[in-house]
Amino acid sequence: MLLTLRYLIEYAFVRGLWAVLRIVPAQRSYDMGAAIGSLWFLVSRRRRNTAIDNLLKTGVATSPQEARRMARGSFRHFTGHLLETIKAPDVITRANWREHVEIEASDEVLALLLTPDRPVLVATAHLGCWEIAGFWASLFRPVFGLARPMNNPYVQRFMTQDHFRTDLTVLPKSQGFSPEMLRSWEERKAALAIVMDQHAGRNGYWMDFLGRPASVHSSPARLHLITGFPLLFGCFVRTGPLRYRMIVTQPIFRASAAGDREDDAQVIVEDLTRRLEVLIRRYPEQYLWMHRRWRTPPVADGSASRPYLPKHA
Repeated sequence: MLLTLRYLIEYAFVRGLWAVLRIVPAQRSYDMGAAIGSLWFLVSRRRRNTAIDNLLKTGVATSPQEARRMARGSFRHFTGHLLETIKAPDVITRANWREHVEIEASDEVLALLLTPDRPVLVATAHLGCWEIAGFWASLFRPVFGLARPMNNPYVQRFMTQDHFRTDLTVLPKSQGFSPEMLRSWEERKAALAIVMDQHAGRNGYWMDFLGRPASVHSSPARLHLITGFPLLFGCFVRTGPLRYRMIVTQPIFRASAAGDREDDAQVIVEDLTRRLEVLIRRYPEQYLWMHRRWRTPPVADGSASRPYLPKHA
């Protein structure tokens, strides 16, 4: 009963916020969300302490004062970009996107992203404006994105009905990579986006991530090795009101068929992790520091499905 009441209160807040956003100018939506993020930073002690601790233990922040400043910036960016995401489709179109998005990628990468003549796999992270990245890519080709459904069923249903008005399909992460999804991905020559930086548990590769052990998802590497579709890594960072920089590194193509698939997957995951580290250090306040990304690796007693792998092992 109490949980249902909480869900209803959250739903009422989201509907009210949505109604206000309809009359707020798109250029001010990020500021409105950032103000909410500042309040969240003050009242959520647990999340605040997690973010500050992560920044200090990874060495991205060199002092408690800097860690607090970066953590507050991360909270503000997270909520700010979510509200700006809602307004972006009203402003950014296929005709005018170059007025809002600058490209930091090779011509080869841009062709893979924007030309829907073959499926492509995109690994990304909770860095920058990942929601707007999906919307932008869907202006040019079908996009599939994996996401965990929200705990609140009322908010989940509302957000699903009022999502982006383009060819963007959000797939429940719990359903995994079903044969039907993989077949649709190939037939529609879609871009499949996977956010790879959350804790992967016992089934992930344990390796150094920003100097600390972390379990990293192997699904981008495994899907690439199984399908042979090009694998890209990048992010979509914010540079100003409704202005962004799309950063995508050079593509990864299928490893040698003579190689060991497990070893190949490990090498690819390590490569993707190092690429992510570079971008996080470049834009630390646009990373999602408040989640429990780093945890204790399993003991090396044979109970773990994959052991901890030190950097460059």
